[in-house]
Amino acid sequence: MVEKLKTGKPEIIYPKNSILGEGPIWMPDTKSLIWLDIKGKSLNTFSYITKNFKEINLVKTTTWILPILNSNLFLVGTEDGVEEYNYKENKFELKLQIEGDLPNNRLNDAKIDQNGNLWFGTMDDTEKEESGTFYCLKSNYELIKIDDSYTVTNGPAITYDDKKLYHVSSLQKKVFSYDKNNTKLSNKRIFFELDQNDGYPDGLTLDNENFLWLAVWGGSKVVRISPYGEVDKIITFPTSQITSCVFGGPEMNILFVTSAAVGKNISEDVHAGNLFSVETNKKGTPSPHFG
Repeated sequence: MVEKLKTGKPEIIYPKNSILGEGPIWMPDTKSLIWLDIKGKSLNTFSYITKNFKEINLVKTTTWILPILNSNLFLVGTEDGVEEYNYKENKFELKLQIEGDLPNNRLNDAKIDQNGNLWFGTMDDTEKEESGTFYCLKSNYELIKIDDSYTVTNGPAITYDDKKLYHVSSLQKKVFSYDKNNTKLSNKRIFFELDQNDGYPDGLTLDNENFLWLAVWGGSKVVRISPYGEVDKIITFPTSQITSCVFGGPEMNILFVTSAAVGKNISEDVHAGNLFSVETNKKGTPSPHFG
């Protein structure tokens, strides 16, 4: 029998007002959380063991960071494309330029599947044009175009059996699902849609029961959604621009949640851009590695 969901109240882990906190990832080897401030050009780490925080200033706008197989380097998305990043030396090496002919576009969000393929999207940084594209990057750096005509791409999230992929079109307020067969997707359909009076779907993650946890920008919440597209739980936060979430902690049962302060009056919205945590009785799985 599946245990009923239990959650604690959101706690503030890091009170800094990140301009655009995004891309949280749990590193099980070091028991630490890494996340980015895209607009603030910084990389942040939180050690669960020491409770210490570290902030690194970046020379490039960096939108996501993910592990590489058998390497101390990370794969990152930057203003120039897909790069390898040396954390210790704070150095970037461009591996593949993305959409150099679209100066207003940038990479936005990414995940790695069980086969080591990278799935990521691009977006119009002015959030006006439908110039965004959804891609798959194989470990040999072969780039496959999956879908296009997005204004703001978000997600994705991939089920643990590697048979379904979820992807977000934020301005359409829709979460799509696809049937997945390695690097091929099919049967695109609307999985979940937010009401027009609600906020916008942003980053998302999955727990081990394949329930989706969706951050809602402008909605002050994370929504847990069943595999059938039904709302199971809503967790509210003391700031509106919730951006992404990931499971972590020694038992993989803590949901870490990022937020953004961009456009906010910090004297009125004091928690905008904070990093939050929510203890749950559900678990996630660390990110697979690229390669």
